[in-house]
Amino acid sequence: MKTIIKQEKMRTKRMKGWVKVFLIIVAVMVLAIAAMAVGFSGQVTQQEIAHRFITANPLSLSQVEAFSQYRSCAGHDHRHPTVQTGTIEKTPRSMKHYISVKPEFRGTVDKVAVFAPFDGKISNIDNDRGGPGDQQVWLTPDSDNPASPRQWQFIFFHVNLDPSLPKGSHVTAGQRIGSANLARGPERATDNFDMAMGFTRPLHQPAGDEVFTHMTPQVLAEYAKYDITPEKLVIAEEYRDAHDCPVVSQSPAGPEYDPGTIYFSPQAGSGEYVFLKGISRR
Repeated sequence: MKTIIKQEKMRTKRMKGWVKVFLIIVAVMVLAIAAMAVGFSGQVTQQEIAHRFITANPLSLSQVEAFSQYRSCAGHDHRHPTVQTGTIEKTPRSMKHYISVKPEFRGTVDKVAVFAPFDGKISNIDNDRGGPGDQQVWLTPDSDNPASPRQWQFIFFHVNLDPSLPKGSHVTAGQRIGSANLARGPERATDNFDMAMGFTRPLHQPAGDEVFTHMTPQVLAEYAKYDITPEKLVIAEEYRDAHDCPVVSQSPAGPEYDPGTIYFSPQAGSGEYVFLKGISRR
């Protein structure tokens, strides 16, 4: 009996030892992950901000009429901390680009093509408030350090994504990945969808930036043919701070509208679009 008790005590002692080792390993792993997260969480660098990784046009410009300007009063408030300062700008403004399509495409769901702007992957798919077929699609470019959590994100809003491309799918520059969902709004017909740029890193919400500053010269040359330049597509922060966007008292009715979002008056941003050369303002 004494032998059995002794053996049981030894087993218990060994078990406690293994538990202690396991807890130490877990603690070391947690500390390592935390240290890695902190190490990767620093301010966006000038080298990262200057990175031009959009190597293919995400749109067919033959289908496009105009672009809203960065910081316009078009649509609704869309602000994130900027990559330059890490802070959110003062007042409501749209820090993305609405893509206004030609009239013949209004209300369609499969005509206005969208393309992968680089070699990379689909990092996130979010069904916008309109449901499946009206998706927000995040694309991340390939990088020399794929393990790094510091990543640029190109974002399409209101896209009917090709169902053969689930989250995590690899895409190649210029690959058609879906089409714009223009069957939205009270009339189930609109003439615009949108795109934006983000930067993700640990311990921070995504930061925002202009889209066109990350296009290569070859892609910008396609826009230049239509007299579209990055400079024309930006409203200065100082100007927007001094000229508030008029807002509506409550969000529009409909399942695709978010009651927590600040919406602008319907005509508020109409003068803050840049039209492609040869296309008249409607």
